[in-house]
Amino acid sequence: MLLYVLLAAPLVAALLTVFASGKDGESSFRLGLVLSLMVALLGLPLVTCMPLVEAKLQWFTLWGTNATVHLSLASDGLSAWLIQLVIWLTPIAILGSRKLVGERMRDFAAAVLVMEALMIGALLSRDLVVFYVFFEAMLVPMLVLIALFGGAERRSASLWFFLYTMFGSIFMLVAIWWLAWKTGSTDLATVITALPGLKQSGQLTATGECWLFAAFALAFAVKVPLVPFHSWQAKTYSETPAGGAVLLAGAMAKIGVYGFLRFVLPMFPALSAEYAHIFVWLGLIGVIGGALVAMAQDDIKRMIAFSSLSHLSLVMVGIFSFHQAALAGVPVQMVAHGLSVAALFLLVGYLEARSSSRGLDDFGGLADRTPIFAVLFVTTALASAALPGTANFVGEFMLLFGTYLGLGFTVAFLAGLSVILTAVYLLRVVQRWLYGKRHPSLDRLPDLGAGEILAVVPLLLASFFFGFYPKPINDQAVPVVVELSATAREQALMLKSAAAQAKAGKVEAATAAPATAVPAVPAKAAPVAPAPAASAPASAAPVAPAVSAPAAAPSVKP
Repeated sequence: MLLYVLLAAPLVAALLTVFASGKDGESSFRLGLVLSLMVALLGLPLVTCMPLVEAKLQWFTLWGTNATVHLSLASDGLSAWLIQLVIWLTPIAILGSRKLVGERMRDFAAAVLVMEALMIGALLSRDLVVFYVFFEAMLVPMLVLIALFGGAERRSASLWFFLYTMFGSIFMLVAIWWLAWKTGSTDLATVITALPGLKQSGQLTATGECWLFAAFALAFAVKVPLVPFHSWQAKTYSETPAGGAVLLAGAMAKIGVYGFLRFVLPMFPALSAEYAHIFVWLGLIGVIGGALVAMAQDDIKRMIAFSSLSHLSLVMVGIFSFHQAALAGVPVQMVAHGLSVAALFLLVGYLEARSSSRGLDDFGGLADRTPIFAVLFVTTALASAALPGTANFVGEFMLLFGTYLGLGFTVAFLAGLSVILTAVYLLRVVQRWLYGKRHPSLDRLPDLGAGEILAVVPLLLASFFFGFYPKPINDQAVPVVVELSATAREQALMLKSAAAQAKAGKVEAATAAPATAVPAVPAKAAPVAPAPAASAPASAAPVAPAVSAPAAAPSVKP
């Protein structure tokens, strides 16, 4: 029952915000903030005293199949911590947008609360159809936020975002319908159990399984995003209002990573292991390429967008390394990145609202004029660059360490470049904005207000808390991640073992060839030896070692 209440609460809060608040922005702001905090408190027991909750309610029969769709909800450690990220970022987004939105706070708060409900539904769903409904529906309130409160190119950005991400998920809808038709169920656990039987009976061919795998992987790769499906991200992030970007980059992008863990790895473990190298290399391209492109940006919002691409690509590398240490870093890094990127977007949004600019060279000497902003921005930049003592450091260290153990030094070294490059482009912004050449036109730029400070500080405090004490996430979320990837990890180990055996066989074949070829030469020369042996028998004794010596050499050489 708690899960249904948690799912419905933000929707009720959105309705109350629309109909119970006045037309002035202040009353809508107060009501939306209070209701969002109540929802956050309602979801807190998921990680404090109720780590595993399940609920199931029959809904309807899927057209063209015998499968009955159930409103099946469940919460485990992974879902619970990502839900915490969603429900606590929601009041942060409302609080931080008070001065950015103005008198249209009612529309903003309602859209944010609806999106919160839909993201919670996606994280709780254990039915494929129900998940797909929430997964696609959460695009609508984000589309509204961008279209109503975004930048100058908000309309084209919102349309591009909606169409790109929607198109990427259409194939997953077809795959879900096919699975429901063949298995007679849309329940995730039932489908996972039925897939091996479909393959054994011949109803699901190897090619068909590859198409199903590609359909699910594409939908989630677009949402993360993963290279080369990232072309929507930079423009969308740069045109999204700061409060909307808090949820878009801080929470919604994590649902793409969650999809790989919850659906792709358990449903297609063999293919996940077989094609893991593709995801690893795409992740490495995103890690390095995203960081390099971020360094070249003058628009700070676009820089943060490519920075997010780089950091989430590192998470994908860790997942498909299939090493337990890297998998342990995945939930920590998702929470850590959600906190730091939300703080970055809020701070940049505050500055943009005051000056209508966010360029790298548009500010200078802010450390003297806005000291509070300077302190918070430096702290946030260092947290994003994985400063020891922050949650980002814990997550990235575990990801890189696990990648080293699972994939070797070269891959870990390439992935680790993201840490260095992140520090380069973020510290360059710190140097230009805070300590660069002063702009006389910005001498009267006001510092942050109490509400703006209150929105950013909790994010930084949470980052430092989990940096020193990540145990709550490790104890609850990490076992779930390891369990979800267990079968795929076993398949990956089997593939590595088979590859090692094949390599050893080739080496043995290569060393056996000269061992048999060398004795063939003295064998042909053997008839010549008796001629001198007849006149000098004593000289025959050295002949045997001379012939056998070359045959022994190959066995020593390997």
